[in-house]
Amino acid sequence: MTTEIKNRIINLPKNKILNVHTKLEHFSIITYLVEKEKLEKHIPEQYEIFTVKIEDIAYGLVSAVTFVDKDFNFKNLLPFYKVNFPQTNYRCYVIDKKNGENCAWFFGTGIGSKLVIIPKKLWKMPWFYSDYKTDIELEKEIYSKYRINIKAEHADAIIDIIQDTNSEFNKLDFKTLEEATLILTHPVTGYFKRSDNKIGKYQIWHPKMEISIGKSNDIYFEKFEKLNLLSKEQMKNPYSILITKEIDFIIDLPPRSI
Repeated sequence: MTTEIKNRIINLPKNKILNVHTKLEHFSIITYLVEKEKLEKHIPEQYEIFTVKIEDIAYGLVSAVTFVDKDFNFKNLLPFYKVNFPQTNYRCYVIDKKNGENCAWFFGTGIGSKLVIIPKKLWKMPWFYSDYKTDIELEKEIYSKYRINIKAEHADAIIDIIQDTNSEFNKLDFKTLEEATLILTHPVTGYFKRSDNKIGKYQIWHPKMEISIGKSNDIYFEKFEKLNLLSKEQMKNPYSILITKEIDFIIDLPPRSI
């Protein structure tokens, strides 16, 4: 395990009144290669796009990260009030030019709960309501079915994947598998454009993920199409699909503007 991942695991967020504790179930990261030039128009200048090179072409990486929040609660405020809802984060991977940290830039987040009004209105986060229909089967610790249909304004999605027990992760131009894990599964700082056009920042914590490989039956994310990052055909064949059954998660709230 790299030193950076170790540090991210041992450095728990400060115990604040609004910190959120939850478990993320049926967690998938579906990642695509996108030409760097397409991403540049969406990313502020203070961040460098993390790239891999394939045949001398620089590609950034974008991911749709989908999961079910289970027992989502403000542990220090209302510990007995717990809710469950599905969620999808749309993000790409960047480097903070100030400190060299590998981070995530969020294009938006859809959740299947009316609680979306809290981050949207209170902290001006780019979150929006989404209607989810899920059909997931986990047999002997293997996902034989993982189907999710999402309806949302400008962010419809289809996720139809299964676990692939015969494949290994293709690390492409990453220096090591550990670097790939750091970039794709463990960005602990996230940035986003607020509704007042300021940049927002928040931090999360989770242990190292035990990931499995998935493969695509059918995938589509309208969000990426509307951003002019990927076509429908390109989305059917992602660079990688990573799946994990359950993971503990802490969100360091409230976010702040920078």
